[in-house]
Amino acid sequence: MKLVYDHSDLMVRYGADSLKQSLEKKNIFYVEQYEKHRVCLNPSQGILVRKVDEMSDLGNDGFSIKRIGALIIIEGVHSRGMMYGCFEWAERILLGKDLKDGEEIQQKPALPLRGIKFNLPYAAFDEGDPFLKNEKTCMDMNFWRPYLDMLAKNRYNCLSLWSEHPFHLMVVSQKYRDANPFRDEQIQKNIQFFKELLQYAANRGIDVYLFTWNIRLLPEVARGLGLPETVGDFGNMYDHLIHRVGTSLNRFRGQSEIIKDYFREMILQVLLTYPELKGIGTSASEWMDGTGYEREQWISDTYIKAIKESGRKISFIHRTNMQNAGKEIKDMIQHQFDPEDFFISWKYSNAHCYSHPNPRFEEKWNAWEGIDLETTQVLYTVRNDDVFTLRWGDPDYIRSYVKGMIKPHVKGFYWGADGYLWGKDFQHIDHGHKTWEYDFEKHLFQFQLWGRLSYNPETDDRVWELLLSDVYGQDHSGLFLEGLQDASKIIPAVNRLFWLDYDFQWHPESCLSQVSGFKTILDFVDGKAMPGVGVMSIAEFAAAEDDGTLKDCMDQFQETPIDILNLLTQSTDRVQVVCAKLSSSLGEFNASHIQCTLLDLQSWVELGRYYLCKFQAALELKRYSLNGNLQHKTLAISLLKQASTHWERLGYYWSLHNKPYFMARVKMTFGYPYYLENTKKDIELAKQFEGNNSQKVGMEHRYHLRD
Repeated sequence: MKLVYDHSDLMVRYGADSLKQSLEKKNIFYVEQYEKHRVCLNPSQGILVRKVDEMSDLGNDGFSIKRIGALIIIEGVHSRGMMYGCFEWAERILLGKDLKDGEEIQQKPALPLRGIKFNLPYAAFDEGDPFLKNEKTCMDMNFWRPYLDMLAKNRYNCLSLWSEHPFHLMVVSQKYRDANPFRDEQIQKNIQFFKELLQYAANRGIDVYLFTWNIRLLPEVARGLGLPETVGDFGNMYDHLIHRVGTSLNRFRGQSEIIKDYFREMILQVLLTYPELKGIGTSASEWMDGTGYEREQWISDTYIKAIKESGRKISFIHRTNMQNAGKEIKDMIQHQFDPEDFFISWKYSNAHCYSHPNPRFEEKWNAWEGIDLETTQVLYTVRNDDVFTLRWGDPDYIRSYVKGMIKPHVKGFYWGADGYLWGKDFQHIDHGHKTWEYDFEKHLFQFQLWGRLSYNPETDDRVWELLLSDVYGQDHSGLFLEGLQDASKIIPAVNRLFWLDYDFQWHPESCLSQVSGFKTILDFVDGKAMPGVGVMSIAEFAAAEDDGTLKDCMDQFQETPIDILNLLTQSTDRVQVVCAKLSSSLGEFNASHIQCTLLDLQSWVELGRYYLCKFQAALELKRYSLNGNLQHKTLAISLLKQASTHWERLGYYWSLHNKPYFMARVKMTFGYPYYLENTKKDIELAKQFEGNNSQKVGMEHRYHLRD
């Protein structure tokens, strides 16, 4: 057959490469014909990829595929849509999903902007191994090329790069030359790298956005501005002397004219140096002082003024962290942009996207009070600060989550973490079954789900087995999909029954918190359920059960602790069955991702059962605190012994192929065997538990652990 496309269009060429790979896998002979600028030929058979001037309302990312006799025609008004059309037909070739003569399919994205939140390790949001061990990786195009290729294939069109102070790496200004600590040669090398990165992203149809936290400086930058180095002291993210509004350091930064002019100049140079940069974003909250209007004025005098001076028509994204959208943003910032160039960003699930697919924090916190959503574009920040080690992948959950985001005012989302970046895989041991280099390769399925389902939530379920067959083989991809789906229900269930808003407070994969260390059974006894989604907490359930009102109040809740316990039981049982089937059938094929994922699934069984036993024990202790029946306390102690055994098995599976690392947001070492003694101390806490005195015992225990 003949494959005809515009070879000079790099996006279309990348899509055509996918077509060629599928044709070769199916042993279909083809001949390429290259046409420049616009394909005008009309062959009678084969595949024709061409640009059209108009195509209903499919937009830049939409495409049409139709069959006319023996000819398949892939059309789009933009190179990105044509590339996606090539990807779609390449997949259909492998799935055997042909079209009838005269039949046509069209697709357009469910969410126009589908992005990644990527926290750069330079002037990083926090300290920890995920950033420290990726400094070289993220300045290496050998990482970015396959990463951006992967994003494009999975229909992402946005890469947002986040740094508290990216300017010294990206630009130089003679006006503030002393504020850049690098030599001229290194500065030019850095600029060349970022130019190449942005150009490669553009060639893959990916728009790049740059985000800062607003007003942060590096000590060496402060020194170069003639200021004390302490003005640029990052300190700890949650150090009240630095982070919170109302401190002298924040006030000084906001009122300093040289700092204000420095930021304006740096932003201007970024916009002039990188014409491929699509947008820039920041907030007017953390590390700033003053009234809402005063802080928005600083944003206007720096970020907005630089955008205007650049002469560029560029998107501006105003984050709402630690503030509502508010009247100040509308009055001070929004009116300075054309409606299509201004976005407000909102944390859709706080730090825990793996909790409930339809969070209700916007309504709960009156997020849009004073904002006209008919004239305002919203981007969601979707944070996975839940799972960094074990593989995660539940298509049904992501599908429901994406459908919940589809609203007239929502233009898209970017997902990622504050405490992690999927760069170099530093967690896995470098021998044995490891055959990959980068974390995104290990966690590829998670990336595929967010990208593909945000483009088309109705993606055929057969696609997932096809994608997984590249990793696990056709004979086993279905079982791995089944296992991953059930395993991935565990963390959302845990988060719904035991909720803490922010990542530093709670990382469910490890049961760790920066605030209090390992979360004890006492934390779980009186733990809060996820707000706004109709989940009944353990304390609420036990109280209603005790006073006889349980039946009457059930209508107020969508999910009870018993529902969560049943879900954890069923999910772990099903994953265990999958593990048994895989263990008996893999034979000599048990290597690389196959062996690694099987160990992950076995770990999920133990982690899920650990939380199952811990929740059950918390419920029994709460019952004991209400009715004084010692049988509840005895049962809780027995359950916590079982929980400790599951944790020990979890540590065994983890240690077979992983090594410890220092977590960024939690500020503790990740590694299950390190906390086995904590699970045993839970047993002692249960023995000491006396209901009304539980809080006192818990505080003494935490103090002892810190000592």
